Amino acid sequence: MADARVGRRTGRPPTLTADDIVTAALGGDLAALSMPAVAKRLGVSHSALYRYFPDRESLLRECADRVVRETSWPDVDQPWRELLLSMSSALWSCFDAHPGLAQVALALPGTPPALVTVVDAIVESLCGQGFAIHDAVLAVDFVSEVTILQYASMSALDDVVSDADSRSTRQAHQDSWRESGVVSAGGMDEAAWHGRGWLDGKLAVVLDGLERRLER
Repeated sequence: MADARVGRRTGRPPTLTADDIVTAALGGDLAALSMPAVAKRLGVSHSALYRYFPDRESLLRECADRVVRETSWPDVDQPWRELLLSMSSALWSCFDAHPGLAQVALALPGTPPALVTVVDAIVESLCGQGFAIHDAVLAVDFVSEVTILQYASMSALDDVVSDADSRSTRQAHQDSWRESGVVSAGGMDEAAWHGRGWLDGKLAVVLDGLERRLER
């Protein structure tokens, strides 16, 4: 009788999984992610990671996909304006929970499959509320882009200018505009430099424009 063990791999079964790698990657700043750093976090050689992910970008895409899958996205049955605002808030929460994700989102090639599903549902809802398909896609893309850029910009304000200049980027910008009576009159007070900054105001301008477009 043939030995039933023929062809079976011997030795200890592998314990590292793709999910383990993604979890480890999400434990640090995604914008600064490197394969060696993730491997060190897992206690394995970085070459072991390449059996699951051929490069840094493929790992980042999987990280982004998992974040999208684990995020509570808004109810698509709500009115379009509330839906787009809720989508923006959900994105902001993702970035709060995962440092560096906003910066990664700006440069990551391709769109995570889970996000395609989310966007499809939101676009379908907008179309059902009177939007032309082009305008619906444009609205989702614009609100998403404004949110991502605003988060990345606000995060960068805490960075130190340089070794020779200990000011934060925020302070450097504030110093540059301090003498401008025009900008000060426009409402660029201290609140504009913290938290969400002017995100809500920017979204209001966009949504007001969409409302006018919808009324045509």
